[in-house]
Amino acid sequence: MQSMGEGLKDYKNLLSDFNFENLAKIANVEVKLTAQLGTSRAKIKDILRYDEGSLIILDNYEDEPVDIFVDSVLVARGEVVAVGDSYGVKVVELIKNKEKEEE
Repeated sequence: MQSMGEGLKDYKNLLSDFNFENLAKIANVEVKLTAQLGTSRAKIKDILRYDEGSLIILDNYEDEPVDIFVDSVLVARGEVVAVGDSYGVKVVELIKNKEKEEE
């Protein structure tokens, strides 16, 4: 695993207008990281019938990447992997900032 400093060096060429010196001020701020396997829609009356063992069908297929969010912002997509007795997500695509592209 790369240290934060090594990873930032790789991005400096891609993000030439970003002020990396100011990043140190927020580098230790914790944010919520979420990997979304899929979504589903259901009526409340159906949800109230859910019980242990109920099956909820998601809109993603088995081989589709999962979305990775920082707080509520989509930042990447990845593949679900097994890590010992837990699950993890391997990043396979970084999402570009759409606001930046529109300028």
